[in-house]
Amino acid sequence: MRIALLSNVTTDLLASMLKEINDIYLAPGFDTWQQEILSSASGLYTFKPEAVVLLLYADAYSDTWGDREKGCSVIEEWIGMVRILADSLPGVPVFVSSIDVSNVTCHFGAEVRLEVYFESYFNERLQQLHAAGCNVYVLPVKDAVMELGRKYFYSSKMWYVGSMPYSMKGLAAIAGLIARYTSVIKGAKKKCVAVDLDNTLWGGVIGEDGVSGIQLSNNKEGARFKDTQRVLKKMKEQGVMLAILSKNNPEDVEPVFSHPDMVLQHEDFVAEVINWEPKTVNIRQLAADLNIGLDAFVFLDDNPVEREQMKAECPEVEVIEFPKDTSQLPSVVAKAYEEYFLTLEVTSEDTKKTAMYRSETKRKAEMHNAVSMEDFLKRLKMTMTIHFMKPEEEKRVVQLINKTNQFNVTTKRYSQEEVHALVMGKDSDILTVHMADKYGDQGLVAVLIIKYARMVAEIDTFLMSCRVMGRKVEFEMMAQVKNLLQAKGIQTVKATYIRTEKNAPVENLYDKLGFTVLDGMCTAFGDRKEYRANVADLPAETGVFRKVNSAPGLERA
Repeated sequence: MRIALLSNVTTDLLASMLKEINDIYLAPGFDTWQQEILSSASGLYTFKPEAVVLLLYADAYSDTWGDREKGCSVIEEWIGMVRILADSLPGVPVFVSSIDVSNVTCHFGAEVRLEVYFESYFNERLQQLHAAGCNVYVLPVKDAVMELGRKYFYSSKMWYVGSMPYSMKGLAAIAGLIARYTSVIKGAKKKCVAVDLDNTLWGGVIGEDGVSGIQLSNNKEGARFKDTQRVLKKMKEQGVMLAILSKNNPEDVEPVFSHPDMVLQHEDFVAEVINWEPKTVNIRQLAADLNIGLDAFVFLDDNPVEREQMKAECPEVEVIEFPKDTSQLPSVVAKAYEEYFLTLEVTSEDTKKTAMYRSETKRKAEMHNAVSMEDFLKRLKMTMTIHFMKPEEEKRVVQLINKTNQFNVTTKRYSQEEVHALVMGKDSDILTVHMADKYGDQGLVAVLIIKYARMVAEIDTFLMSCRVMGRKVEFEMMAQVKNLLQAKGIQTVKATYIRTEKNAPVENLYDKLGFTVLDGMCTAFGDRKEYRANVADLPAETGVFRKVNSAPGLERA
C-alpha cells in the first residue's frame, strides 16, 4: 500500500519499519508536514497515497501547553491543516494520531493542569471533521502510550540527539497501529466469533453448577465474564457476528439467559450450536449454514484440547489464545477485535447484520416447504432496488469490494479514493443493489462496476453478498444492465473471470448469463477467462421479484 507519512518529528526509523510491506512517502526536511500539505506541487500529492498518516508529537510544542489560549491556537492550526489535507485528497483516509501532552515541567499541587483538556479537545475537533464528511480518523497513539507507559514509549536521549522522541518499543507500537489501521482500508479479515459457554461466557460448568452456581456478576470473580460479554456485545453492534459453539445440553443452557447478569441474549447470536458433537464438525456445518468460509471465523474457547483440535483440523479458523489468568479475558477479546475485525466505519448494514442472518433461518424453513425453487422465490415476495451509487453508499461499497470473496468474479480490490474516482469519472458507472423480502430488509447486497471505451462496456467488478446467493439476483441485475447499456446505445459488453481460492461459485457465471468465452481457461488460481456478449442477448427480467425499482437510465424497457 502507498502510505504517506507526515510528522513534526524525525520518522526515518518508523518509515523503515513500514517499508517492509508498504511503499512509504516521507516528506523531505524536518517538520515540513504543513508545507507538504499547502503546496499542490509537493511530493505528497505526486505520490498519490492510498492513505496518509499524520503523527504529531505534542511536546515538540511544550511551551504552549501551560496556556489554554496558546494550546487551543496550536490545535486549531493543526485542524486547519488536516482539513486542507482531506479536501486535497478526496477519498483518501487520513489517520491523525491522538496526542499525548506530558508537558514536562514543575507543577505545584494546586496548579490547573490542562493536558487532558487539550488531548480531549484535539480528538473532539478531529471527530467533528469526520462528522462534516472528511475522511479523517483518529489513530489511537495515546492508547499505546498508556498501555506501555511513557517510561517505555519514549526516549529522551533519542529526542535530544535526533529529534525522534520514541523508543524502539514506542516505534514498534506506532508501526503496529499504522499497519493495523491502514490494512482496514482493504477490508476486515474475519466475520464471526464462535464462542464457547462454560468458563468462557461465565465461570463454571452449567451442567454441574446450575444457574445459581456459575460465576457471572457485577463484582468479584463473575465480573470478568460479564465484562467479556459486554465486549462481545459491542462487537456485535459493530457488525461482528457471534455464534455459540458449546458441548452442552440445550436444556441446561437455556435458564442462563434469564440470569440477571447475562448480557448476551439469543438475539445477539446468528446461530447456537449446542450439542456433544466435535466442535470442528459443528463449525464446518455452521460455515455452510451461514454461507461463509472457515477462514471467516475466530474461535474463543477456554479448553486447550478444543483449541488444539480446531487448529489441527480447521487450520483456516483463527484460534484466540485463551489467557491463563481469566481476569485478562475482556482485554484479550478486545484485542482480538482490533486484530481481526477492526473497521473504520460502522454502516447501517453492519448494525443489522445479526438480525439479517437470523432471518435466514426463516427463509431456509420456507425453502424446505416450497414445492420448487421458483415457488420458494415467489413466496419470499422479494423486491430489488438498483441504481447508480449514491454518495452515502460509498463506504459500504468499499467495504463490500474489499471483503467479498465467494460471489466476486475478479476479486479486484479498490480503496475509497479509487471508488470515488470511478464515480466521478465519465467512463465508468458503479451500480448498487438493495434487496428486501417479507422477512426484512437485507440492505445493500451487490455492486457492479462498468467501464466504457469506444462504445464497448466492460464489467470490471461484479460482486454480491453471500446472503442472497441462489435467488436469481445476478440474472435480474444483468437484465437491468441490459436496459442501461441499450439506453446508452452500446451493443457489446466484455467481462472477465479471474479464478481465486474462494470464488469457485461464480466460475461459470458469465456462461449462464449468455456470454461467450473468447480466451483463457481456469486450472489454477490467478488464471482468467475473457468473455464477450451482444447486449441484446443478455437475460430478460426474471419475473421472480415482486417489484424492481430502477434509477433513471436503469428503468424497465
